[in-house]
Amino acid sequence: MGKTLLIAEKPSVGKDLASYLGIIGRGKGFYNCEGGVVCTWCIGHILEQADPDGYDPRFKRWRAEDLPIIPEKWILEPIPRTREQLRIIDGLLKNSDKVINAGDPEREGQLIVDEVLDFLGYTGPAERLWISALDVRTIKKGFANLRDNNEFKNIKDAAICRSNADWLVGINVTRGLTLAAGQSNSVLSAGRVQTPTLSLVVDRDREIEQFSKKPYWVLRATVDHADGQFVATWNPDELAAGLDAEGRLVHENVAELLISKVAGQEGIVVDKKDVLKRKSPPLPFLLSDLQKKAEDKFGYSPKKTLELGQGLYEKHKALTYMRTECRYLPNEMFEDAPSILESLRQQNIEGANGADHTIQSPAWNTKKQGAEAHHGIIPTEVVPKNLTEDEQNIYLLVARRFLKQFYADYKYYSSSIVVEVKDELWKGTGITIKDQGWMVLNDQQTKEKFLPKVLKGEPVRIAKVDKEQKFTKPPSRFTEASLQVAMTQVHKFVEDPVIKARLKENSGIGTSATRTNIIAELQNRQYLEKNGKILISTPRGRELIDKIHPSLKNPGMTAIWEDALDRICEGDLGRDAFLEELTKRMSNMVKYALATRFSEEVMGKVYRCSCGGHLSRLESKNKQGRFFWVCSSGKENNCPLRSDFNGAPGAAFMDRPETGPKCSHCQSGYLIRYESHRRIGSYFWACSTGKKGKCPLLRDDNGAPGKPIIDPGAPKVPCPVEDCKNMVTLIQSQNKKDFYFWKCSDPTHPLRFNDNGKPGGEMTFAKKNRK
Repeated sequence: MGKTLLIAEKPSVGKDLASYLGIIGRGKGFYNCEGGVVCTWCIGHILEQADPDGYDPRFKRWRAEDLPIIPEKWILEPIPRTREQLRIIDGLLKNSDKVINAGDPEREGQLIVDEVLDFLGYTGPAERLWISALDVRTIKKGFANLRDNNEFKNIKDAAICRSNADWLVGINVTRGLTLAAGQSNSVLSAGRVQTPTLSLVVDRDREIEQFSKKPYWVLRATVDHADGQFVATWNPDELAAGLDAEGRLVHENVAELLISKVAGQEGIVVDKKDVLKRKSPPLPFLLSDLQKKAEDKFGYSPKKTLELGQGLYEKHKALTYMRTECRYLPNEMFEDAPSILESLRQQNIEGANGADHTIQSPAWNTKKQGAEAHHGIIPTEVVPKNLTEDEQNIYLLVARRFLKQFYADYKYYSSSIVVEVKDELWKGTGITIKDQGWMVLNDQQTKEKFLPKVLKGEPVRIAKVDKEQKFTKPPSRFTEASLQVAMTQVHKFVEDPVIKARLKENSGIGTSATRTNIIAELQNRQYLEKNGKILISTPRGRELIDKIHPSLKNPGMTAIWEDALDRICEGDLGRDAFLEELTKRMSNMVKYALATRFSEEVMGKVYRCSCGGHLSRLESKNKQGRFFWVCSSGKENNCPLRSDFNGAPGAAFMDRPETGPKCSHCQSGYLIRYESHRRIGSYFWACSTGKKGKCPLLRDDNGAPGKPIIDPGAPKVPCPVEDCKNMVTLIQSQNKKDFYFWKCSDPTHPLRFNDNGKPGGEMTFAKKNRK
């Protein structure tokens, strides 16, 4: 009997599966199990996309003429920190007759194992263990239903396309933007997901900042009827006077006229309705929903909720797979419901005893799961032990949502009465509960509101009308959790009705596995900043969104790409067609990026060499904390390296000459021509004796020594700064021969204008950003 190699996505899952199979021995990075099975594992992705210089060494330098970089054949490289585990898997594969891919049940989980098999050249038989929980019952069912790994090729192709797309857009557009901005100390990154996510925040912030609070009035009448009183709200015709575009009453004088018109007047009932309505229970959680709920109820960050959920999935085996994008459950899982409900009853969880395992809510719908077979987060039949308070909070959120699936629909009568008084319509609403159903498990219960029993045509009288002033409110700023929800519900931010309809069901931008990291990266790049729980876009982030290609920041476009990946999963779209279309769009984005110009106020000053190239500031490899500047076209134009002067490019490095024109001041030294630190391309002459000889600095006169920069015979007067005992000297400007100013020998004192041969007012200079 040949050996079977099972490869899990991570060590903890590998150990759980090995324990189920029966461990009979352990080696470095694997377990020997009963039945000739060896369990090993990846450590997440143990291979990564090669950097551009992995395709061609010239790509190590960032140059516009090399863009876009489009690999003909994609290269994967071992990640250094996990190289040893890759070597272990390679050795085990050579002694195996069959492989079981036990990656997590989603696109990336499929790819993590498959890419290792491809990289190591494995071509033998392979099966797929696809399980969404780690309890014994689920694992047993999974091994009883192993499938051919080739059945999941489309899912693997979608994951490869996602990885390649992120590389193409991220590498090329980021290089284009950074080169256009002339940034040397920081990268202007862009990405297929991160850029539209940033755009959501920028748009929301601007909407809030441009919002103007406006008052409006709501009129509520107390209506008398033979069977009792009720409250009715003014229900105007859309052409009524005093309304804004949203139908709000914005003119107080109109409100006053209405009150005087109907108060104390009689009218009749013109309509009466009692409509029986029903609401199905809310679907099970997907990760972003759970994160938002935990933030609202417990104040947990999305990262904390994910960590708690992962612990409940991997360590306690009490919840199913967390990183899911689907709220629905497969029909075949309904047979597991009784055992899960029994587990919840054993824990005395509120509502478990009243749950009816024969009720099958709309949550069970295999067709709505999609090709990846994800499903909503639900409890397993495992009774968790020794949960922390935080873990218990997350577990109960999931358990109670699951329990609601086994209660009847919430049924209620939605009632309304419309009365007409002096040609004005007033509408009263009420609610009468017929069956609480799953609503009994809610923290807050719906309050009934009863209306009197009336008949159409019966008389009424308005006893009084109350006028309430309200104000329009801006939308709320994003938090990390609400931004993740927005990423999953991106259809709400798309105007095109056709695209909106296509994206509404399950599409979004990013995945549950990447959204938290994307938001963190936007903060690390200084595009977003956090104020308490609130995320706010920075000037840097806003300028990037203003200047970047419109399609890259469009959430709808990115969601369409995600939709295309889903079509690849379903076999409706091929890899080549997807990448061909994406590459065309990316190339246009790169051209757009390279033509972009950014403001120095936000991005920092751009320094250019005399040849026109960008100057970049680099740290010395030999002396930490020492910097120098290099031209982007230095090799081609033979541009010198430059010194660093207070964070800006200074004079070019030069070899000290051995000889030069004789110094006329000391008669012993010789003159050396230096470039100014403050002005590239501006020169002066200094004596080789340095400060010792006290020789004056000389102007540069077309490459030859000129007059002293500070004329020894120039007028000098006492410095006007209080308590200063130094002298100020009248100096001629090097750039404007007819401009003079006064300078004190104390360099901390300000320069002064020349006022008819006397020191005048202080000179001020605009501050420059130094990058």
